[in-house]
Amino acid sequence: MRPVVGLTEGLTKKDLEQLTIEAIRAHRVLRDEAEALHPPYVEDQSATCDTVGSARLAWISAMLKMHAHQAALSTLLDLLGYIPDVPEDRKTPRSIRSA
Repeated sequence: MRPVVGLTEGLTKKDLEQLTIEAIRAHRVLRDEAEALHPPYVEDQSATCDTVGSARLAWISAMLKMHAHQAALSTLLDLLGYIPDVPEDRKTPRSIRSA
């Protein structure tokens, strides 16, 4: 993504790594939010012929945010040249920790 490349131009590896770590943590939050919206969407029976229902729309919106963020994160990782070690947040339930 050109905007990410332009914004990070001239940063030290240390600064770029810090931004990448923050982006990884943010991505985990977005992932967890999207995953939490999936069961309600699956269980939602409010879909009609003119809408898929509010639960599915909420899930799709969360997935779009997560995937847009993933594109920026992938660029940061490419620029950094490696995946920094980012421990899991111990407050997050193990069942939803995976990235």
